[in-house]
Amino acid sequence: MAPIVRKKILVKGVVQGVGFRPHVYKLAAEYALGGWVRNDASGVTIEAEGPGPDVEAFIRDLDGRRPAAARVDSVVSRAVAPVGGKTFAITKSGGKAPAAAIIPADLALCSDCRRELLDPADRRYLYPFTNCTNCGPRFTIVKSVPYDRPATTMAAFKMCPDCLREYGDPLDRRFHAQPNACPVCGPSVTLDLGGKTIKGPAALERTAALLAAGRIGALQSLGGFHLACRADSPAALKKLRSAKSRPHKPFAVMVPSLAAARKLCRISAAEAAALTSTEAPVVMLRRRGGEFSEPAPGLSRLGVMLPYTPLHAALFALLDRNGFAGPLVMTSGNFRDEPICKDKPEVAARLRGVASFTLYHDRPIHNRADDSVAFEAAGEIRLARRARGYVPAAVKLAAAGPSVAACGADLKNTFCLTRGSEAFLSQHIGDLAEPQNQAFFGETLANMRRLLKVSPALVAHDLHPDYASSALARALPGRKVAVQHHAAHALSVAAEHGLREPFIALVWDGTGYGTDGKIWGSELLIVDRKTWSRAGHLKYFRLPGGDAGALKAWRPALALFKDAYGAGWKKSTGRLFAGLPAAELRTVDRMTDAGVNSPLTSSMGRLFDAFGFIAGVRAEATYEAQGPMELESLLPARAAGAYKFELRREAGLLELDPAPAIRAAVGDRLAGRPPALISARLHSGLALAAAGSVEAAARARGLKTVCLSGGVFQNRALLEGVTAALRKKGFTVYSNRRVPANDGGIALGQAWYALRGYS
Repeated sequence: MAPIVRKKILVKGVVQGVGFRPHVYKLAAEYALGGWVRNDASGVTIEAEGPGPDVEAFIRDLDGRRPAAARVDSVVSRAVAPVGGKTFAITKSGGKAPAAAIIPADLALCSDCRRELLDPADRRYLYPFTNCTNCGPRFTIVKSVPYDRPATTMAAFKMCPDCLREYGDPLDRRFHAQPNACPVCGPSVTLDLGGKTIKGPAALERTAALLAAGRIGALQSLGGFHLACRADSPAALKKLRSAKSRPHKPFAVMVPSLAAARKLCRISAAEAAALTSTEAPVVMLRRRGGEFSEPAPGLSRLGVMLPYTPLHAALFALLDRNGFAGPLVMTSGNFRDEPICKDKPEVAARLRGVASFTLYHDRPIHNRADDSVAFEAAGEIRLARRARGYVPAAVKLAAAGPSVAACGADLKNTFCLTRGSEAFLSQHIGDLAEPQNQAFFGETLANMRRLLKVSPALVAHDLHPDYASSALARALPGRKVAVQHHAAHALSVAAEHGLREPFIALVWDGTGYGTDGKIWGSELLIVDRKTWSRAGHLKYFRLPGGDAGALKAWRPALALFKDAYGAGWKKSTGRLFAGLPAAELRTVDRMTDAGVNSPLTSSMGRLFDAFGFIAGVRAEATYEAQGPMELESLLPARAAGAYKFELRREAGLLELDPAPAIRAAVGDRLAGRPPALISARLHSGLALAAAGSVEAAARARGLKTVCLSGGVFQNRALLEGVTAALRKKGFTVYSNRRVPANDGGIALGQAWYALRGYS
């Protein structure tokens, strides 16, 4: 008989809140081992005793047969003295282990809980807080670690005998499910209908009837409130757009099933997997024909998500009884770019006059989190907004170091905290020009620091001295590290993919403060371990009115016309400005000539805005990147050629001159050629220009690795075109996937810069 051994085992990773202790318990029973398992600040600690081969097999199976939602980063064991124990137990969480535990992200409703929810014979029939170890709230309800019920907003709800029996049964999937609840002992919903309240199942039934009748409601979900209404109701959508001052910006929709989504959109295997995943993001899908165009006017794609909470699933079941199968508009419960509302008082204060009713519940949201947004490009699912379902999952870094707090950018803000070799990005915060978002930033930073138990020694921030994020960084303790905006974009790709070798980065986005004091936005960078340098850029042009050019596309177009045509620009392009205010045109013309409030920029985003104007798509936008998104939506179209961008060397840098492309596009527009053709020729021309500029920069340096980043690379056609053109030339290409290519991923690059000691 094999000798008896006892081993102490530490498991790190996403191992709390995902059924890992029940997994350990069942494995121990299978191998007839004695000992115990507990959660602590490091992760999960185990002592296992039994015959040596059985203990070794048990250790192998900890990872090899782990629960679906778990992620095991390391399993470290050491021998301890046997104590003769024959039984195995889940013991009280605690201990003095160093902080290393990771709280899991919220998990979408699983198939088992969905089946119970829709079964009239089940005790949880239509119960909107049904969950188990495989699904339910995690990050949004947790206050501290180790992750146990007393450390969550479920602490106030005492389990009834039936729930306690499930919680204590090793063979039940609710064994040690911390948010376990039922209608007898758990949270409940309340409908507020103009001061009249309805509670419990009747509240859900009335809510479904109101939605089916075309009313707009505020619905409390996992990480905050949605504003919901019928997606096929022009009256409801008109009212919602008016109330949110959002005349064209797309709304996401929720449909009851994947089959329902397929009726609206064409869905690839990767997109279907994302929709039905435990993260359950909004996925940008190509619409079929003109179906439900109003939620996303002018765009070929529609943001779609499936019911990811039992509340959503229960509502759709009741909507079906009311003769409506969806889809519902399900948009963030906020105004402009404010934080999503997370409780009833916030809804009452901030959404008054928008929602005609409010469905709320008594399970408090501790960490608010908006919906995540994803899209497929170049064969992979990529995040455009990283929040619910993905936060606080860590990005594993190639090296460890002191803790860093990276404060991100001002738009689409997220921050990043590092702990050892892990980087934790916050959920989407938003535009820091909004004071409420600055408060959200501070609230979330405090919560994350408490969960991770870190005190950052380094504080990284954008190079722009006047950014709100830079001011927030200056107020934090720790040594400050300023990081140029586009270098941070490039390094976000390197951090995500664990790149060590030198590489070329092509960063195309809207705007960022450059080291020469100009507004950068289309940068070719050379990056190695300790340094980065600028190798090229789009030729500078004036941006009259500065940020106003992001919404008034004709302004950067006017400046580009002056560069492309010289003194004769009005004669060549004047017809394109018909209908625009003559006085404002004259003022902008003079501003551009004098350089007054007209900074020089190399912005690829503003170049796209200008081409949208040239194509006749849009002279003025009502939301960021509207013209470029509509321009992309015109694809695919057969391009009879590609617009030429001239590449030359100026003052030691490669310079991409758009003048030939501008003149060709204007010629196509004046000749009456369709906008789709202009769009196709632009995308093809830029892909060739990108590959040519990278090749020219790489030639003297012998580099074959390229990183693509920046918000412009959320354009699927452009990302795929540039990637294909570079691979054809023999380059290995990396781009953002798990963090956004837009400014929502920039904090990761800032943190990586600070950790690796770039200078």
